Amino acid sequence: MGIPAHRKYPQWAPPGTALAGPLPEAAPDRVRAVESRLLELARVSLAILDIDAVRDCIRPESRIEVSSDDFAYDTPLANAVKRGLLRIERLCDLEPESAVWRLRPDKPGMADLVLAGRSYTSQFSGWGGFPIAIPDAMQSAFDGEPASALSGDERLLSVFAPLRDSLDDVVAVLELCFRLRVSSAREAGLGDLQHGGGQLSD
Repeated sequence: MGIPAHRKYPQWAPPGTALAGPLPEAAPDRVRAVESRLLELARVSLAILDIDAVRDCIRPESRIEVSSDDFAYDTPLANAVKRGLLRIERLCDLEPESAVWRLRPDKPGMADLVLAGRSYTSQFSGWGGFPIAIPDAMQSAFDGEPASALSGDERLLSVFAPLRDSLDDVVAVLELCFRLRVSSAREAGLGDLQHGGGQLSD
């Protein structure tokens, strides 16, 4: 029996996208290659993260805010998610920052960072900054489609991907964030970044 279509890992990046290796020298091509690499890493992450653990690592009594910076975690599940995020970061030579976000059931339109890898992701997170209003690219992922977002200062690129549990429900979103190695993304031709579908426009 074959794998049902909805259980196959999606192809978000162009076929053949590698997780390591040289990147193009031209700035626009280079950034598009970075985005494709992050999308492929997000796809591979679906086989690494225990998404049911992502869903359940915050204890039920803490799924609404306990305090401004404190949740009660199920420690074994949280450790499993944390280890998965750290592995994901090491799989790609870009070594992006990684984080998992969840919707706030008590605050429509807001999201909380559940756990991060080696550090908080640079673009949308920081101490004392939660919950956040859901950016368009993150909302696209909560709706089931990966998307990309460029920071206001045009130095950070984030890819957001939906995380589906064993019931096939989107229960969280994975963010992979990379600091661009260009002085100005607009100068590199990134002013036309699309926020839907996870693709940079031509």
